[in-house]
Formats: sequence, C-alpha cells, structure tokens
Amino acid sequence: MGRRFARGGPLVVAAILSLALTVQPAVGSTSQTGAAGIEPFAGHWVMPISTKGPAWYNTAYFKKVMSAGATGARVPAGAKVPTALGLAYPGIRPGQWLVTVTTKPVGFAWCTANFVFKRSGAFGLGTAGHCAAKDALGGYPDVTAYVVPPPGSGKLPGFYHIGRFVLSHNNGIGDDFAMIHIYQKFASWVNPTMPVWGGPQGVYTANSPTLVKHFGHGAAIGTGGTPRAGFAPIWTARGGTAFAWYGASTPGDSGSGVEAVGLDGRPNLAAGDLTHIVIYDGTKRNPAGQILPGMIAGTRMTKILQIASGWNLVNGSLIPV
Repeated sequence: MGRRFARGGPLVVAAILSLALTVQPAVGSTSQTGAAGIEPFAGHWVMPISTKGPAWYNTAYFKKVMSAGATGARVPAGAKVPTALGLAYPGIRPGQWLVTVTTKPVGFAWCTANFVFKRSGAFGLGTAGHCAAKDALGGYPDVTAYVVPPPGSGKLPGFYHIGRFVLSHNNGIGDDFAMIHIYQKFASWVNPTMPVWGGPQGVYTANSPTLVKHFGHGAAIGTGGTPRAGFAPIWTARGGTAFAWYGASTPGDSGSGVEAVGLDGRPNLAAGDLTHIVIYDGTKRNPAGQILPGMIAGTRMTKILQIASGWNLVNGSLIPV
C-alpha cells in the first residue's frame, strides 16, 4: 500500500476519498467545515478522520454506560462488534477504541487513543483534538471506551466511562491533540504498551525519513483494531509541528498513536498522532518538503508534549503485553 501511494498518489487518494465520504464525520466535531468535514490546508484539502459512533451507540446506550460505573455496560444484543486484535488486548492503553460525547448537536464520535501520559500520579490517554468538541458552556465532554478488563478483575468486556477530556487543541494538522484524564478507579487497568507493536520507548526527535507504524480503529480497514505500517518522509511541515507518511487509514483512526524507527535502530519511538487524510484538489501544489496529496498526517510528539504541558509520556514494554 505504501508503494502504491508513493507511485500513483491520485488514484489511491481517490479510492480513500470515495471510502471516506461514505462514512459520516464525527457529529459535533468543531473541525468540520463541510458535509464531509473537509478543510482547506496549504493549497489542498484535508479531512479529519474521526467518524460517528456505531448506530447502536445512541443516547439510551450512552446513559446506560454512564450509570454502569465501574462495572461497564455490555454491548447491546444483536449489535455488530468486530472481532480483531484491538478488542483482544486487556486494559486501557494505546490503540483503545473510543466513543466520545459531542454536544453541538448531541452525538458520539468514534476515535482511537494514542499514548499513555502521567502527571502527579494521575494517568492520561491521548487522542485527536477534533474528537473533543466542547459543550455549550465551554466544558469538555466525557469519554467512553471499549475495554477488555485485565484478568482477575472480575469485570466483563464492554464500554466503560473511563474519564473526561481536560485539554484539547483542534487547530488542524500539527496542532490537533486532546488529553483524557483517566479516573482513578481505573488506574490499575492502564497499560502504556501498544498492541502488536509494543512501545513506545521514547520520542522520535529526528527529521530523517523513516518507517512508521500505528494501531487504530478505522471504520473500514481498521475495524476492530488493526496494525498498519508506512513510510514517513515529511517531518518538518508547519514549522516542525506536523509529520506525514504514505500508508492506509480510514475514518475512526483519528487520534491513533504513531511510532517511528529511530536512526539508532530503536523500533518503537513515539512519533505523534494520526489526525488527517490529505486530499488532492487538482489545482495547487504544496511547497517542497511539505505534506503532499495522498498522505496521512498528524501532530508530532514534540508538539504534543508542548500542548500537554505537565503531562509526561509513559514508556511501554518493547514487546506487546
């Protein structure tokens, strides 16, 4: 897939856009500017790739999750929940399937968690900023997630009210990140290690092209949580706050953590988050060294740590656990 992007971007971009436009963007996402949530960016168009929660995740089910407390709520009978790697790893961790609350209008946004953070003994979980639309009073919404509780917890898999947003930047590629404060009652469930890939093991700070990988819950390719890899040649866009790669992603992947292979051979360095697909508009070109049509883009980890002032990245195991 990465090679096809590199060779023949427009065809692949058209295929992704065709798929993306069949999936509704997150209801209430403040980043939407059109029917499909498409925004202008550097002479092209980009699309933030959150999407609506599944049809069965409605207001009645949300209220059930909220009232369930530490026992969580089982998925409704007959609901289609994909079976894949992302729904097999226990705990609250990178790659978690999130459904966040939006209020303008009321709705539910399907996104993916990136990395685990810690501040003053409290755990945080990152995702995309456009997954955290503020409510009418300017407050941040609640967050629910599909969780497989750790063995021995006595709890069953289902959706849990794991926390609440405490900060969000929703300013496009290179400045798109939100932090979820995880409630203390779930602190023992937190696992900083990414499924399949393992890590993170530090932060990628170089600007050299390298291989990248992520684990997300895209509504098509990534349904149920799947690992994917690509090649990232762009690390200095938007003044060094944004990076971009050739790979595969669909709506619902927004917020996913992206890891890079370091120049010293370390395979699991936190590179940033996945937030947008860049779409070719047929009329303009980006300057050399900037994000190109057909690429997936996000906010670099160095910028995320600035946004999340006071929160520190928590490293995971080199191998997935």
